[in-house]
Amino acid sequence: MARRQSLIPLLILLAAAVLRLVLLDLKPPHFDEGINGWWCDEMAKHGYYAYDPTNYHGPLHFYVLFAFLRLFGRNLWALRLPVALMGIATVGLVLSFHRHLGRSVAYLTAAAVALSPGFVFYQRYSIHETWLTFFLILFFWALYRLYQTTDRLGTAALVLSVTGMVLTKETYIIHLFAAAVAAGFVLIFSKQRGELFQRLWQGLEPRAFRWAAAAGVFLVVFFYSGNFLHLEGLRGLFETFTPWTKTGIDAAGHAKTDYDLFAVVPKALATVGPLAKLRPFKVNWYWVKLFTVYEWFALAGLLLSTRYFFTGRHGLRFLAVYAWLTLLAYSLIPYKTPWCVISIAWPFFFLSSAGLVSLHRVLTVWPVAAVAAALLGHDAWQMGRLNFSQYDNPRQMYAYVQTYRDYRWFVDPILQEIRLDPGAKGRLKGNVLLSSYFPIPWVLGELSHVGYYSDDEAWPKQLDADFIVAEDELAGDVEAELTQTYFENTFRLRDGMGPCRVFFRYDTFKNVFPNRQPDFRPEPHE
Repeated sequence: MARRQSLIPLLILLAAAVLRLVLLDLKPPHFDEGINGWWCDEMAKHGYYAYDPTNYHGPLHFYVLFAFLRLFGRNLWALRLPVALMGIATVGLVLSFHRHLGRSVAYLTAAAVALSPGFVFYQRYSIHETWLTFFLILFFWALYRLYQTTDRLGTAALVLSVTGMVLTKETYIIHLFAAAVAAGFVLIFSKQRGELFQRLWQGLEPRAFRWAAAAGVFLVVFFYSGNFLHLEGLRGLFETFTPWTKTGIDAAGHAKTDYDLFAVVPKALATVGPLAKLRPFKVNWYWVKLFTVYEWFALAGLLLSTRYFFTGRHGLRFLAVYAWLTLLAYSLIPYKTPWCVISIAWPFFFLSSAGLVSLHRVLTVWPVAAVAAALLGHDAWQMGRLNFSQYDNPRQMYAYVQTYRDYRWFVDPILQEIRLDPGAKGRLKGNVLLSSYFPIPWVLGELSHVGYYSDDEAWPKQLDADFIVAEDELAGDVEAELTQTYFENTFRLRDGMGPCRVFFRYDTFKNVFPNRQPDFRPEPHE
């Protein structure tokens, strides 16, 4: 029994590691990954991360990426590795809940997180959401631990989990507010409200709290001040909520209106005084749609969690109320990007496991095991096809603003030329004439002479270069200006953009395209 109990979590961790690390650079870099990598390049130039409150993300992620790129080289694998490792650590953290929720709940939840399409997809992605989710789960782990006993580790974890959230993403305020309301709900409807509050308060170890608070303040000041080289960044810690709130309400092109159900404020009252400010908010089922397509285990948690609102263990009631409040808040906010799903779905994984274990007490083991296997099997199937086959298919809701794999028709010949002739990094000249061009500036960031022009009115007078790329509808205008011979490739950069055409100068790339005739020759001038 003891051997089996130790083997199960090891197998779950192994599965999580394999799914997050194998072929980590298979998927082309996302637009946001290109932005994040570019910020790391700026850090290399200036020696610090200049926090910008309109960037909507804390500085921790950039510092970790910077360190990994320095250690392992400037490549996509190194850019994604820290998030993948944090994803594995998240599964390990979930396993540690066996002391608080029981082995069956912890192991089943960890298996669901390890196999989740969303968790795997976005933990093979160099963005902030994995960090936020880890710190959220750590926050609840600390509360559960402090409820049971006075503990230095739990005290430190509670303080540093909040520190981690503040250093990661401004949406931490939504989660902390939901947790506070959920705690109030549990206290109000509990007959032992005084005992509950007292147990949590007594669980805090004063000395550990002071040390953790001091460390947390230092970390916040250190990172937001750009390691003390950009002190004005500290103001952004508070200023960020103004632009963040505006963007959240305006949706900034990320509204999912197809899933709107009805307005929070009736149309007749939508222009009345302060109610007018609530006009953009609509009840929306986008996140539930993601659950129904990809996250069946979380969907089961959504259904099974309602039983915990007024009955059951205090810890599960707290988690259920928090989960629903968070889902409601994200459903009302017009701004929606699918990677937020992992910070919304994780409590429903726990609640699904707890609900299934409760059913086991009523039913025999086999029907419950069959339901759990069906839920996990569906999620594993969706995870496999999404992450290793259809990762750039725009019909996949998680593949959002994702770079297509055929962007390699543009970048691979350039990278191959650099491999053949490392000195070409300082010689190659390029003109990128695209309305939207990330992640290209990071992928080609080692080249010294590349110009980026998002407006055709700002194109350079002399277009001839070692490579030129433009949207296909403007290719004729480019060809009219060229005076040299070129190879041509056509590719798609991402959904929402038309085909693009790249021109490779024949004399520069003839060794990259051996035995191939040039595709474009300029018309002779009279």
